[in-house]
Amino acid sequence: MPLRLVATCALGLEEFLEAELVALGAGGVGRQRAAVAYAGGWREVMRANWRLATANRVLVELASWDGSTGEALAAGAGELVAGARAWDGVPAADLFHPRRSFAVHATSAASRLTDRRWVALKVKDGIVDAQRRRWGKRAAVDRKSPDLQLRVRLFEDRATLLLDTSGEPLDRRGYRLENVAAPLREQLAAACVRAAGWDGRGPVVDPMCGSGTLLAEAAAYALGLAPGRLRDTWAFERLPGFAAAVWDGVRGEPIPRPGDGKGLSLVGVDLSRDAVHAARANLERAGFADRARISAGDAFDFEPPPGPGLLLVNPPYGERLAESREQWKRLGDLLKQRYAGYTAVVIAGGEGMGKHIGLKPRRRIPAWNGALEVRLLVFDVY
Repeated sequence: MPLRLVATCALGLEEFLEAELVALGAGGVGRQRAAVAYAGGWREVMRANWRLATANRVLVELASWDGSTGEALAAGAGELVAGARAWDGVPAADLFHPRRSFAVHATSAASRLTDRRWVALKVKDGIVDAQRRRWGKRAAVDRKSPDLQLRVRLFEDRATLLLDTSGEPLDRRGYRLENVAAPLREQLAAACVRAAGWDGRGPVVDPMCGSGTLLAEAAAYALGLAPGRLRDTWAFERLPGFAAAVWDGVRGEPIPRPGDGKGLSLVGVDLSRDAVHAARANLERAGFADRARISAGDAFDFEPPPGPGLLLVNPPYGERLAESREQWKRLGDLLKQRYAGYTAVVIAGGEGMGKHIGLKPRRRIPAWNGALEVRLLVFDVY
């Protein structure tokens, strides 16, 4: 039987994550809220962790049971440990053996039990009590670096236990060593590139580039590079039955790209010299220094390369700068005057969500950048 898998993402990015999974050949793909479910084996788990650009984590669904009371939560977890279930060749006796440390994190929605810590505690109690009965000893709880990272979701009094195979969130790519205020999440940047329908050719311009995240994600997409290529550790490497040869094979698979990457260049501008320093350092770490030209300057004074090209921009909004119609209108005028032939993706936040930009977007996609609600506005500029 294939594993029941769930790839999580930021709210609003489900369509992009679904498209990525379909492109990977995943079966049984179905959208959920801030997630996409699918089916596969441990190879598909590894491939998803390695190649998904818009995902946050890859989880394996282990079991689901009644969670209406603390006793029911503990009993269901205990039955799982004591039973003979297996997940694509990994039996419960190996997965939950006391030699493996673990940690449990919980969420609760539309359920009688609302204290997440208490929910996690009851599941933990069920696991260790069943371990004592089966092996005469229990596993250690390690909240910093456990062998098993378990997540219990309680929804409408139904508990679902999931195994986190990613460890660190997938947006921690490994290239962003330097940060600026209000950094852009990597998954959202990757979604912007995909929303554009870009063919991977020509210049990519970010006239308010911050730490260079939009440029880095565009380059990785255009060149067919795995988002996880700079990471050193993954949670699935600590699971029983981990096959290093399969993992090596996954990392050696060619990754399709939208075009041949000809003429790809990365152009970034920012008013802040600290941001310019951060963008240069991050793009160098990502392996794109030879394609990048980052400079200090004002977006409204900058003269971009001639199109066609891709413009990606995350203007200040919300917590970062007071909202005003004039700011958005000025940005819209800039697009019309200097970016003819470009496809533009603007991350619009704040009260107006970019409504006053003065151009009609081809697409307006609701999404979230951390705790901030935004819109991804896609324009074909003529």
